[in-house]
Amino acid sequence: MEYAAKGRKTMKKKKILAVLLAGIVSSTVLAGCGSSSDGASEQALNLVGYDFKSLDPNKVSDSDSFTSLENIYECLTKEVLKDGKETTELAGAEKIEKSSDGLTYTIHLRKDAKWSDGKPVKASEYEYSWKRLTNPSTGADYMTLLDELNVKGVSEVMAAAEAKKSGAEVDKLVDQIGVQAKDDNTLVVTLAKPTPYFEKALSFRVLAPVREDKVKEQGDAFGADPAKMVYNGPFTVSEYAKGSKIVYKKNDTYWDAKNIKLEKATGHIITETTTLVKMFEGGELDITSAAKDDLSRLKEKAKNGEFQHISGPDAGAYFNYYNVTRGVLKNAKVRKAMSLALDRQQFLDVVYKRCIPSYGLVPDGVNCGSKIYRKEVPQTLKTSVDEAKKLMTEGLKEEGITDPSKVSIDFLLGEQSSITKGIGDYIQKTFEETFGIKIKQDFTADAQTYYKRRTEKDFDMCGGGWTADYNDVSSYFTIFTTGNGNNSGNYSNKEFDSIVKEASAETDENKRIELYKKAEDILINQDPAVMPTYYSDVNTFAKNYVKGYQIPKFGGSYDLSGVSIQGK
Repeated sequence: MEYAAKGRKTMKKKKILAVLLAGIVSSTVLAGCGSSSDGASEQALNLVGYDFKSLDPNKVSDSDSFTSLENIYECLTKEVLKDGKETTELAGAEKIEKSSDGLTYTIHLRKDAKWSDGKPVKASEYEYSWKRLTNPSTGADYMTLLDELNVKGVSEVMAAAEAKKSGAEVDKLVDQIGVQAKDDNTLVVTLAKPTPYFEKALSFRVLAPVREDKVKEQGDAFGADPAKMVYNGPFTVSEYAKGSKIVYKKNDTYWDAKNIKLEKATGHIITETTTLVKMFEGGELDITSAAKDDLSRLKEKAKNGEFQHISGPDAGAYFNYYNVTRGVLKNAKVRKAMSLALDRQQFLDVVYKRCIPSYGLVPDGVNCGSKIYRKEVPQTLKTSVDEAKKLMTEGLKEEGITDPSKVSIDFLLGEQSSITKGIGDYIQKTFEETFGIKIKQDFTADAQTYYKRRTEKDFDMCGGGWTADYNDVSSYFTIFTTGNGNNSGNYSNKEFDSIVKEASAETDENKRIELYKKAEDILINQDPAVMPTYYSDVNTFAKNYVKGYQIPKFGGSYDLSGVSIQGK
């Protein structure tokens, strides 16, 4: 999931990393709800909200949209945080059977699963969704996902699309891929090769079921209007005002509705972290994140029992994308020089006063089989200003440039806020002082514009990042393969592609780790695709009456399904 350069507004967030929303607090922001007349706490929550790019599961890749998808759609499985660890549980499926050769999965759906309009959820709606995702005509950023999961026949679809075969030919190949509804409650998935992380990926919201009748009814507008959507998750979107608020309402037709306690959650879409902290302390928000001096102050208050402090590592890897097809950034030496010159700890001390410096692509806590990848593979990038200057001089000379002041790099940062401006100022100062090159800070009007420009590769360098879609290290690497819909910097390296493809079907976890180690070295050191900056952390504060609040490590910014209000 992709992120933009942003402040940490909630406990985390996260997979494409989202832009910090820029805006002014409205005088109409609602205060936290009180108790009902019978003395029981009203099941209503006020927290940070996010604008969505779309509510179409097949077409999104940004963390803001995924936060909504996390709460309104259900997949075959779900990731649940238990005792600090992510575990996979059945959700839309009641049983999953795997053949002895690891190639066929027979998935039995819950017979009581329903959409918000009362219609049953059918296996054919998963088949339709997965095939729609894979069809190039859909234009999905995750079009290659089923190929990465080695679903039978999908590689042929990708090859046909690359060869620019006719739409009819491609449609025929899509219809033949290894995803078939056997009956209303049985989905059969056939793989071309055993894939060790296939079952983990089933929780990823891009693979949620989609109603074909609604897509045909709404056409290209599908996903734009919450009132016209149907949902199979614990909540629906009952109200939305761009840049202001998003309201989630309990979905009474959800199969497990009796265990969903929260009736309503109002997400206030606000830019500044400092504003959110003020609202939290003033009783207008029940949950917030914090940075800089606010973080230290709230930590002390939490120690005194005033509210809860939820902390720990996160799966978000933040970095600056290089557009390797633009200007001097075509040169690998120039890109490596910029990566070597950044003092990451100083950067964090100035901009955030939190998070973890990164010298690689993958944060701690992400699995490769049964092992934690980062514990097996140390980070290798080393800061060296002297080496950076040497490489920059060599790289610019190779590009025919002897005067660094003639170089100007456009740095896309998203919406302007104190955090994104702080990022821009620090990067600008560092590279102008170290190399003499110019950095132009480029801000957008809103998050949607940022993601559009990022998708269209309209930048030289772009603040952003990624968090895994599911608990496997592969999710951090596939986005940099040639032609991937989430490959924001146009990166292409045949050796890297080959290694990642080999790793996707390698069942020996030690061999997989070695393959990804080679791939990471290419991305970070040999032929840099990104400039690693930091790994995100979790620092969220919740009122003591908020129970069961979870921040998925591999999903949206929060999961509201277990939340209740007690003793308010």
